[in-house]
Order: sequence, then C-alpha cells, then structure tokens
Amino acid sequence: MRYRLPSSRTQKGFSLVELIVTVGVLGIITGIAITYYGGTLDSSKRVVAKEMAETLNLGLKKHAQVNYAFNLAANDSSADDETAIVRSLQFHHPTDLVPGAPFVRPNWHPVASNSAEEFRLRWNGRIFLVVEPGTAGTGLKVAFQASDYGENYDFPDDFVPVGG
Repeated sequence: MRYRLPSSRTQKGFSLVELIVTVGVLGIITGIAITYYGGTLDSSKRVVAKEMAETLNLGLKKHAQVNYAFNLAANDSSADDETAIVRSLQFHHPTDLVPGAPFVRPNWHPVASNSAEEFRLRWNGRIFLVVEPGTAGTGLKVAFQASDYGENYDFPDDFVPVGG
C-alpha cells in the first residue's frame, strides 16, 4: 500500500500570497489607526487646556461680580502674575466671607513653565489664554495627569489678594 499525497483541491489552508496580502492590509489599517489616535490625543489635550482656561476665566468673572475686576498687567517673562491671580481666586478669608469664594478649586497647585513642548495658560492682562506647544513664552503648565492637585493651598495669615 502506497501513501498518496492529497490533491491540491482537497488541501486546506492559505497560500503565501493570501498571507502577504492580509498582513499588508492589516499594516495599512494599523498605520491609519495610529495616525488617527495621535491626532485624537493632541485634540483631547487641547480641549482640556481650553476648559482650564475657561474655568479660570469664569472664576475671574464671578470674582469681578462680587469684588473687583483684576487690574494686573501681564508679565510675559514669568508666570508670577498668573500664580498670584490663581491664588487670589482660591482665597477664602476665614472671617470676612465673600459669596462664591473660593472662585476656583483651592486644591490646584499650578506650576510655572516656559517649555515650548507643553500647553500653558497665560494671563494677557484681561483673561487667561491657552499657549499651545511650539509657542515660546511662560505660563501655568497644564498637567494632564492631575499631578498638580493635592491638599488645599495653605494661605499665610498676611495674604493679600492681588489686582484690586
């Protein structure tokens, strides 16, 4: 009895050409998906940065309705003006209660940055604007992993809000 190889019509499996075409198509789909994902991540960061700026600007508006509008010149060489405004919006006097205070979250600890690779929030003398990566200048760094949140800021006894 001789062993016979099965004929080509009854063999099962994929040919080399079919496998190469399948791998090529999967490679193209993966390339498109990675490009799309990268763009989505950048768009998401842009949206978060804009929301942070809107939150600060809303706090400015609420503060102005109850107290005064901030009159503080923009300083493009440092982020001291941005930090001072945020601390003033976070301030809640223990005895002299102001309706609506604090006007922004008191547990946010912004960090100054001048890195052109990061999203930053910059005070322009009137409102906060988003500074996108690739643009020079200083501002408050937008941290996307919430590393800038913690315990409420502990104000010194002699703290005086700025911008009045």
